[in-house]
Amino acid sequence: MLKKYKADKKMAGIIRDNEQAFEKDIYRIVGYSTIPLYRYFVVENPIDTLILDAISWQVPDVDIVLSNGFRFCPPNATRDATGNIPITNGYIYDMLPVDSRVRTGKVTGTQIMNWLEKELNNVFAKNASERFGGWVIKFKGMEVSFNAFGENGKRVKEVKVGGKPLEAEKIYAICACERDGDPDDMLCRIRNVKDTKNTPYTLHQVMRNYLAANSPVTPEPPHAAKILDASPQLLTQVTGVDYQFH
Repeated sequence: MLKKYKADKKMAGIIRDNEQAFEKDIYRIVGYSTIPLYRYFVVENPIDTLILDAISWQVPDVDIVLSNGFRFCPPNATRDATGNIPITNGYIYDMLPVDSRVRTGKVTGTQIMNWLEKELNNVFAKNASERFGGWVIKFKGMEVSFNAFGENGKRVKEVKVGGKPLEAEKIYAICACERDGDPDDMLCRIRNVKDTKNTPYTLHQVMRNYLAANSPVTPEPPHAAKILDASPQLLTQVTGVDYQFH
């Protein structure tokens, strides 16, 4: 049985006082989802699928859309009178705490492969001190089969872009977010990206535009990231412990 705990009065007061000036905007509904939104699983989740769908809708002329593997966000599963789940401006901040600029660029198949191996090791490294943090990087336009708990540098078993095998020398157009402090030629931790260009959109603008045009949405994870040695509903990178994650 789940236990319910009352909110701390002092903390609730601090939140209320600081939200008051922005309350109308925070709770303004900007769209709806037909399915619960959450970010529990290491590999794919509805929240990240929604973000990728929005970016690819706003910036369609690219081969691959990328999104950082954020792991935090409260779930959103409460339906209102419409029968769907409302998405507010405030919840967009929960999904994407940093309103980064959306940026495009070009990379080779070799860069993508090397980056994927590095990203997977960041998440699943056997030595915990080598884990960079976060969940598996999210992508659309690409399908990747991998062994999460395989050998470093040899986890990726197959990559397809647009339904075709990844070609080492081919140039692919990618889209991701510009992170504050990154050099101009970096996208989602891929280095030496060519022809980088900022779009007119920030991530939050993209989300609002997409929801305004497409709501209600149904962001079912597409299984583009295919984990071969664990469940798609994997809840943790931690192995070899007695604790059961739920």
